[in-house]
Order: sequence, then C-alpha cells, then structure tokens
Amino acid sequence: MDEQASVSPREAAQMMGMRLDAVYSLIWANRLPADKHDGRWFVLRSAVEARLKGKTECESKTRSCDRSIP
Repeated sequence: MDEQASVSPREAAQMMGMRLDAVYSLIWANRLPADKHDGRWFVLRSAVEARLKGKTECESKTRSCDRSIP
C-alpha cells in the first residue's frame, strides 16, 4: 500500500475524532479498509475521507447521524 495513500490507525482516529480502539474495531469488522504490512496496520486515506464526508453529509441533513456508514 502506498504510504501517501494510507495513514496509521492512530492518524485515522485523530482525523475521524474517534478513539483508537474504535478504529481497530472498524478494521477488524471489515468496515474500514486496511492492510497489514510488517506487523503494522495501514488504513486507506480515501476510506477515512469517505467516512468523514459521509458523516458530514449525514449531519447536515439531520441532527443525528446513522452510525452504520461504511
């Protein structure tokens, strides 16, 4: 996976305003695309941005957001 196209789970958590364990839960549930290389996880930056965009669009339509956004 290209380093510029990916972020660490910690960076993904910071970008999404989530706890690190929540990001790992999404990875393990196959709800956040990630690959493991040399014992480290890398999350697709585009997937993080898509979740952020989905959350933003949802919040602009309603006060509560559906947490099932992939």
